[in-house]
Amino acid sequence: MIIQMTGHTYDFALSDVLRLFFGRVERPRPDLLSAGGEAWYLESLVHTGPDSQPSASPVEIGSAEVRTSLWLTEADQAANQPPFLIYEDFVPLDSVRRELKRQLYVLLERITDVHFPWGSLTGVRPTQLVEQILADDSAPDKAQTELVEVWRVSPSKADLAVRTFLSEQRVLSQLPTDVPLIYAGIPFCPSRCAYCSFISQDAHRRKDQLEPYVDALLEEARQTFAVLPAKASAFYLGGGTPTSLPEPLLERLLTGLQSTLPLTRQAEITVEAGRPDTLTAGNLRLLREFGATRICINPQTFHEKTLQRIGRHHSVEQIHTAMAMARAAGFDHINMDLIAGLPGESPEDFADSLEQLLVLEPESVTIHTLAIKRSSRLALELELDSSGQSNLAINRPNPALMDMVARAQDRLVETGRHPYYLYRQKDVAGGLENVGFALPGHECLYNVGMMSDRLAVIGLGSGAISKRVDGRKVSRVPNDKDIAHYIQRLDDLIARKLKLFAI
Repeated sequence: MIIQMTGHTYDFALSDVLRLFFGRVERPRPDLLSAGGEAWYLESLVHTGPDSQPSASPVEIGSAEVRTSLWLTEADQAANQPPFLIYEDFVPLDSVRRELKRQLYVLLERITDVHFPWGSLTGVRPTQLVEQILADDSAPDKAQTELVEVWRVSPSKADLAVRTFLSEQRVLSQLPTDVPLIYAGIPFCPSRCAYCSFISQDAHRRKDQLEPYVDALLEEARQTFAVLPAKASAFYLGGGTPTSLPEPLLERLLTGLQSTLPLTRQAEITVEAGRPDTLTAGNLRLLREFGATRICINPQTFHEKTLQRIGRHHSVEQIHTAMAMARAAGFDHINMDLIAGLPGESPEDFADSLEQLLVLEPESVTIHTLAIKRSSRLALELELDSSGQSNLAINRPNPALMDMVARAQDRLVETGRHPYYLYRQKDVAGGLENVGFALPGHECLYNVGMMSDRLAVIGLGSGAISKRVDGRKVSRVPNDKDIAHYIQRLDDLIARKLKLFAI
């Protein structure tokens, strides 16, 4: 497949679709993409000219609509055979990128007879498309039909997207739109999981960085909220694993945040305590005194061999112990995560993990599908190519995995938990998704607000991203990921954040 881009430069968008079907994508020229051999020659065209023939006319930024089209010919005939029109449409400028991807996906689906569960939707947030469809006064069933027939989403995923969107809207109605969410990241863990690509460091190997980092984060918070005092209704202390900090340092962090963060009296406060082996009666007491209303204890699996294989140095027994301690400490909203598709696990193993999790009765459960991150140990073991582009087999539709995930989602619905937030990642097994399920009233406000791109987020700590929302325009400013650089550049990073939110 060779694609010539005429009148546009949406190479990243088209490359996303090509990788689904062919894996590695080459760019021999600025206007050309190549993948999977040279059997077909395409021209992806955007222009404002009056005729429908291929034209090099550039898009006029002032145009309300532009013409998008896809032309096809066999590669060996491209020089002496005119192309023929495959798809053509008039779309608003802000829809061009998505339409070009859709046209290419539908053609490749026809040529290869391969069908991905989310169709042409390669982005992170499928529910945003549902929102756009329903904005035209479409009924939910019509939105589901459009996802299937136009965007080639499977019926089950279209149903999931619509149901999740409706739940998201109910949660968003509880959040004021004129105040930000707050996030703070602690990039330290007891060990590094095989699938992890976050910036988190092994806490026991980075003891010299722990105190300087906490001090820097508290200083960032102090300076930021001296200028931006708006009350926030949700705060997320994530990581990494904040509870991997020594108790005296955790207490210093929480005390400093408590005196600095501008939170409403009823604010949701989530703390990522994902590693069961980090929890003690002492640090759970500190979290309660801090005002945490929700914590995450994440098994990922209930099978000892898998835990060891993926680098999580805790036992199944410690999962049960951590839950018991958290309940004894008074936590009545606990989230637990499982990952489908972990190396060496069968569908039966995953189903068994889910049943063991349900015995512990967490109020919310997130079902992740394994994503192969470029810098993770698992990526090296699976021999991703040196460019970091996805191995064809990773995203390829996997009926057994799809069935495994679908059964787990159905089981959670049977227990009274409903899907309330949904996101996708690149290089995810089977092209699937991550979905949060919750008992009514136990949805995570922060997760929905952050994923929706409807609320501003003030991010603190290395790698944290702050974003400002003006209608549908979202502007982002990231903090430096490297811990040492974050500390060294703190004043500059604070200034950038304050400039982002300057009115």
